[in-house]
Amino acid sequence: MSLPPPPVDERDFEQMLAEAKRRIPVTTPEWTNFEIEGDPGLTLIELFAFITDNLLYSANRIPERNRRKFLQLLDIPLQKAAPAEGIVQIVNERGPLQALVLEPGVRLAAGNISFLTRDGVTVLPVEGQTFYKRRISRDDPQYQEFLDRYEAIRLAEMAAAGEAPGVADVQLDSYETTPLPAPKPGEDLPAVDVGVVATDRSLYVALLAPRGQTSEAARDAVRAALGNSTLTLGIVPALEGQLPPLLPKGLRTPPGAQADLIVEMPDTSAPAGEARYRPLTIVRQDDVLSGVGLIQVILPQASELRTWDFSEPLDEGAGNYPPRLEDDALRERLITWVRLRMAGDQSGSASNGRITWVGINAVSVVQSIPVTNEPLGTGTGEPHQSVVLAHTPVLEETVKLEVQQSTDGGWEMWRLVTDLYGAGEGQKVFTLDPASGVIDFGGVRGARPGLGQAIRASYAYGGGRQGMVAIGAISTSDDVRLGGGFKISNPIPTWGGSEGETVAQAEERIPRVIRHRDRLVTEPDFEDITRRTPGVDVGRAEVLSVFHPERPDEDAPGVVTVMVVPAHDPLNPRHPTPDRLFLRRVCDYLDERRLITTEIYVRGPLYRSVSISVGVRVRAGYVRDQVIQQVRQRLEEYLSALPPGGPDGDGWPLGRALLQKDLEAVATRVPGVEFVEGLELGVDTALGIERQELTGLELPRLVAMRVREGVPDPLAEVVGPQAGALDPDATRYLPVPVSRAKC
Repeated sequence: MSLPPPPVDERDFEQMLAEAKRRIPVTTPEWTNFEIEGDPGLTLIELFAFITDNLLYSANRIPERNRRKFLQLLDIPLQKAAPAEGIVQIVNERGPLQALVLEPGVRLAAGNISFLTRDGVTVLPVEGQTFYKRRISRDDPQYQEFLDRYEAIRLAEMAAAGEAPGVADVQLDSYETTPLPAPKPGEDLPAVDVGVVATDRSLYVALLAPRGQTSEAARDAVRAALGNSTLTLGIVPALEGQLPPLLPKGLRTPPGAQADLIVEMPDTSAPAGEARYRPLTIVRQDDVLSGVGLIQVILPQASELRTWDFSEPLDEGAGNYPPRLEDDALRERLITWVRLRMAGDQSGSASNGRITWVGINAVSVVQSIPVTNEPLGTGTGEPHQSVVLAHTPVLEETVKLEVQQSTDGGWEMWRLVTDLYGAGEGQKVFTLDPASGVIDFGGVRGARPGLGQAIRASYAYGGGRQGMVAIGAISTSDDVRLGGGFKISNPIPTWGGSEGETVAQAEERIPRVIRHRDRLVTEPDFEDITRRTPGVDVGRAEVLSVFHPERPDEDAPGVVTVMVVPAHDPLNPRHPTPDRLFLRRVCDYLDERRLITTEIYVRGPLYRSVSISVGVRVRAGYVRDQVIQQVRQRLEEYLSALPPGGPDGDGWPLGRALLQKDLEAVATRVPGVEFVEGLELGVDTALGIERQELTGLELPRLVAMRVREGVPDPLAEVVGPQAGALDPDATRYLPVPVSRAKC
């Protein structure tokens, strides 16, 4: 525990004035009218009390100034607020039928919160809708009649063609054309395990002409705008869960060793009846299988942007062809298809995990406000000059500083560096403190702006949790090119925004920084550095030494597992779960500070579903509904993963068993509860238990609770029926479409 520095003097203005008045009768007995307001002598005393109060205020700040100076000497800057990031889709709904090229830095907005695009994007005049072939079990009676008819027709065709009966003996794999579900505000992000539920393990993006453009001439105009253009696909994998394991950079699978997505389009030049695809040239491919990212491909010429025509209706959507569209309005607007599959798997595979969203005309954004050519004063010619930017926190990668030349009046760009002492003599460089906006120039090392030379800077600033906006919040732009006919929307919530560090927090950090010097050695080092990860707000960090999350029952020397719990989760405020983006930021931050012999795993908690049914007797004189509500709140708080949850107020501790008697005691201590009539506890599918051991990374999560006066309700009624997992049909030989409307 750190010792707070004592103040030099705790007296304030009123106390010093009162003490001076008490001394008047002793030192000046002839002065008897000093209580009269406005007396000249009393006014002088008030003046001296006011001056002394200001001096004491300055004197009391000496320890604070010393601590801040100590921070400067230790070279420990304040951790700046991190800006939120996101992905945005721009759809040409009613705009001109031509490609719109947008450079990086286009300003978008969610209300009064500004975002800037990070990448260039070509907004194509098409709409993209993503489908997959959802497998249907052959045991489903709704479709059995259709499948029998389909097989009978195929057998008749083979017989008419003179084919052997054995050739017709083929197993069919029925599917239903299903759109990839769109994320909705206020709900958990959906995810489809394409490798399990899709018959061919592929995703299909239908490129559709704008609404109303259904004539062949209009679609040809759309094809002409698409020909040889760049198509940008945004992909969001499932962000929940912890598989595959997220390891530090040095321990991850090399990028070349993991399968990449292949983007391909129909090759209509293939012989009739052969579903052949041609791969598209990829100019950019992020690691979209483990994080939100973009894929940019070059489309072929306009004459090749077509799909197959089917003379035989049964062939449409069968086998390797794209899924059949049931909506006639979509079929009339269809330009062509884009298929996503995994490299090395000719059967097609869109993901090695689960997919949440796929869309076209996507671009990444960062929460920031641009500032252009802000004047910073003029140079003095002296060493170690400093200027200050007007807005903070500053995004370092956006800073462009220019100094006006004294010869021709032109502007010359100076370069941002991390250390002026490493610069050569005369090099035109500067350093920046992003949190305070202070720009420093060189002295002996590095150049200095000359006397009278004007200085200006262009940059962007932003950060904080205000940039964490919900689905669809980013919807406007001040760019006139996006003024009419274009729809802007973010398909998933933004992420990564965090608040900056205060001076008080930095001062408290001094002894910890002196101890670990930004190196991960001891368990307190891991916890402190994890909590300081920029771009995320860590509400709780637990360190488990010699613990491997995949082998929890045996010691793992050299392995450290860090469990992190986010400080905020709008959907589950008491039981937050870190997504993959959160885990990756923490993992990357720790990787740069770990010992080379340490293997680090960053994981979120493994929640065990807890259900409770409580019956209480309300004490006379208390409001029944209020007491029941307080019992619910106290139990929810007690089982929380964040403070003030758990028996010690630090969140439910790891390794602590969940006891029915403890929960009864918590309910009993609520004011107004006479006693607990009964309490039933269930964990996962086990009901009516008294004790549940929690090991490793396991924490309780309350999913169902009912509190009533009297005898508790049966726990089975509180939990309700348990949904069983579907066992998909494993047979996949010939995918055939099934129309729900015609069955």
